[in-house]
Amino acid sequence: METLWYLTLLISGFYTPSSCLHQYHFITNYMTWTDAQSYCREKYTDLATVDDMEDLNRLITSVSSYNWIWIGLNMGDSMKWHWSLADRRFYREGETEFRNWDTATPQNGGCAFMSTAGLWNNASCDDQHHFICYDGKQDTNLTYILIQENKTWIDAQSYCRQNHTDLVSVRNQTENTEIHQKISLRGLPVWIGLFQDSWIWSDQSDSSFRNWWSGWPSTDQAYNCTLVSSDPNQSYYSKWINIPCDNILPFICYVPAVETTTVPLPTPTITIMTTTSPPTPEKPQLKRQVVRVKMTPKDQNLNISDPAVQDAILKEIRNKLKEQGLPADPKVTWKKQPDGKVFHKEEEGSPKKEEEEEKKMKRMMTKREL
Repeated sequence: METLWYLTLLISGFYTPSSCLHQYHFITNYMTWTDAQSYCREKYTDLATVDDMEDLNRLITSVSSYNWIWIGLNMGDSMKWHWSLADRRFYREGETEFRNWDTATPQNGGCAFMSTAGLWNNASCDDQHHFICYDGKQDTNLTYILIQENKTWIDAQSYCRQNHTDLVSVRNQTENTEIHQKISLRGLPVWIGLFQDSWIWSDQSDSSFRNWWSGWPSTDQAYNCTLVSSDPNQSYYSKWINIPCDNILPFICYVPAVETTTVPLPTPTITIMTTTSPPTPEKPQLKRQVVRVKMTPKDQNLNISDPAVQDAILKEIRNKLKEQGLPADPKVTWKKQPDGKVFHKEEEGSPKKEEEEEKKMKRMMTKREL
């Protein structure tokens, strides 16, 4: 029997956005990388930072068709291991740091592969191996896809991004074992998504996202700054190369743009009341839940009455509900209070008022179900 869920949310307090996309601004002035950095910091936030493929696509479509344009990635001083899949939401605490190196490794070489023993080694990224892609798309049941073609690490990364999601990240021992089982009978090592570099973003972002053109980055010590191509007629469209920073080229600046938001829903602050109507031949079973959430203000200037902000909150709540195993399309709506508002700032004595409002709502819903 089909069950439909209708959730009415009464949320008091304030909503605070916790993540931003980048809003890009293409500057046609020709400058060195350092002068472009100063210009962006003076008039915007900084030279462009790119967090993932979605960010890169937005950057490319926001500019005209140019062969090469400065972005904010430049050579740093220290080497660090990163995962190719840069989406922070993909990793729980500590998972980006999981390693399963073989004895006496890592040594020389900027890219990691898994041996048939399930242990990791590193080698030159120009070596060629089979590789494992990760596919996080909802329309496939395959998570790890073994590609039995010899490619360099960069070419393997490009293949995975074009056909799946990215080169595989290995977040824990369980995943390491699963991937090991997939390759153990093949008798050949495979590239995984771990790589090492010293490149850093101008705004000091820790984004590990890279999209180098095949054969790049150059190891020339003078080639310290990064370009992206926005010319769709070229084979290197959207790819990155590095050249000396004193070249004079156009560039892309960014400012933060609130596009997506996250609503924290801590369990101790949520009260849920549920009533269930008996099923009938004509009507499916209905469940209504009233959820009241108390939030602590962080941004006093946010207009919580803005319909766009309220819609963004609902979107994130739906995502949270899906993560908790609720139906794929839960019906989530705001419940306006008697004065027509959704949100009220908590005042002294308000807990008692809230309890009275909850009792009133429960009585109303009980009558409605009857």
